[in-house]
Amino acid sequence: MLNTMKRLICTAFLCSIATPLLALDTSQPLLCATTQVFQCVDGTGCSAVLPETVNAPTFLRLDVKKKMLRVYKDAPPTKIASITNIENRIVLQGAEDGSDERADGGGWTLSVESETGRFVGTIAVEQASITLFGACTEPFDA
Repeated sequence: MLNTMKRLICTAFLCSIATPLLALDTSQPLLCATTQVFQCVDGTGCSAVLPETVNAPTFLRLDVKKKMLRVYKDAPPTKIASITNIENRIVLQGAEDGSDERADGGGWTLSVESETGRFVGTIAVEQASITLFGACTEPFDA
């Protein structure tokens, strides 16, 4: 019984000191990976798709400090128009114009849980949306 109590106290102590280490440090750029993508089209519903099917990023770099989101290394970064902290999440929002060839602009939201790094992102375009699920982490040296 005494050993069990000691183990519980040690476990509680270790969890209490380890928990703050899980919070993301958004003062440095984050690397995010998409794990699931869903495409929803008005009138037809939603379906799981591969990121490349809907031109969604598999990886992205998020720089909260500079208010920039970068999807491709050679592409210009996307400006983050709004950053809001809500409970244990940081919510980022922006909008992009369409290309000259077609009207493909839209608005986006990315909500990142500060303790786990997990995110949900949405991209709203004309009569359709793309929903992304994934996780972000701080880049680290090997």
